[in-house]
Amino acid sequence: MAEESYPATAHDFSSDAEELERIDAAGSEAPMGAAAISAVAVAALLVGWLILYFFIFIPRGTVG
Repeated sequence: MAEESYPATAHDFSSDAEELERIDAAGSEAPMGAAAISAVAVAALLVGWLILYFFIFIPRGTVG
């Protein structure tokens, strides 16, 4: 069952102006979930690298 704000077919708009208005309204809302997931992934990679750096690389000292 389709919501009223999203027509079931391309021909459910009463006019081209209404269709363009709904397209503009849908495009103005940014997908925040994707940004949040990528931020969490980057933070996890950074924390993992810092753990490796401080607990593996630093205790071993310099090479050579």
